[in-house]
Amino acid sequence: MVQQLLSSSMDKTVRLWDLSSKSCLKIFSHSDYVTCIQFNPVDDRYFISGSLDAKVRIWSIPDRQVVDWNDLHEMVTAACYTPDGQGALVGSYKGSCRLYNTSENKLVQKSQINLQNKKKKSHQKKITGFQFAPGSKSEVLITSADSRIRVIDGFDLVHKFKGFRNTNSQISASLTSDGKYVISASEDSYVYVWRHEIESQPNRSKGGVTRSYELFHCQDVSVAIPWPGMACSSDPWDCCSTAVVAGVENGNVSPSESSGAAAESNGFLFDRISATWPEEKLVMNVNGAAKGCRGEFFSSSSNGNGNRSGWGMVIVSAGLRGEIKAFQNFGLPVRL
Repeated sequence: MVQQLLSSSMDKTVRLWDLSSKSCLKIFSHSDYVTCIQFNPVDDRYFISGSLDAKVRIWSIPDRQVVDWNDLHEMVTAACYTPDGQGALVGSYKGSCRLYNTSENKLVQKSQINLQNKKKKSHQKKITGFQFAPGSKSEVLITSADSRIRVIDGFDLVHKFKGFRNTNSQISASLTSDGKYVISASEDSYVYVWRHEIESQPNRSKGGVTRSYELFHCQDVSVAIPWPGMACSSDPWDCCSTAVVAGVENGNVSPSESSGAAAESNGFLFDRISATWPEEKLVMNVNGAAKGCRGEFFSSSSNGNGNRSGWGMVIVSAGLRGEIKAFQNFGLPVRL
């Protein structure tokens, strides 16, 4: 299977990379900064891109050309396909959220989704990210620059998550692969974690708000995403032996050696690795326990009900200074 990656950049390009050879295969030029990209989830010969030139485009990778585009007359700041590849959500700097039909790789606008409370007439803020809930074709997580994460099901606003700060950055929240937790970076140098399980949201059908969260410190963090390959047994001490990310090449890193970030963190996650790419290369340990791994427990800051988090959860973060870090949950929350 070919392993390829798309990257977008302030150099006004999208680049297609081959991960095995670490080489750039193709370059797709735009007329302004490219803010968002995604492969078509059912046909990876195509991808969608959004740019500050106010245009959303569908590209053919084999032909290296645009097959269709649409001008929003607003800077495009977020875009993603629906899970079946037959639609796309596009968000703008002015806060509009539009649904397109993308069948046959054509962009045809279907509708516009209103994210605002009908009782409030506050100015909309830019959309900074989309993610569909695992296994759902209609439920999507929408991050915006008013420090809100909204859950939309179809055209209905069903829930909000609050607590983090996102006013100017291009921060995007993510769901874990099991859909139980929402994770986001924040402009206050913390990573936030909310529970997303339906049973923990009694007011979900009424458009309720979750203000309970857990957080840990991560200096200048701009991206935080869940590591999808983590599995952990019910015994917290077994988390070490099931860790996917084990250490740094040419020597595993123990907690005391991991750049001091574990000592700095007041969160429930424990910093397993701190690396600056490409000076240090992360390695995968798929056959056994990480050498030097210890069972460590950190308290979590919790604003609310103090629900227990998933053992062994791994969160990977990236910062404004180019650092990549991985954090793993070895602690229980503490009610404040």
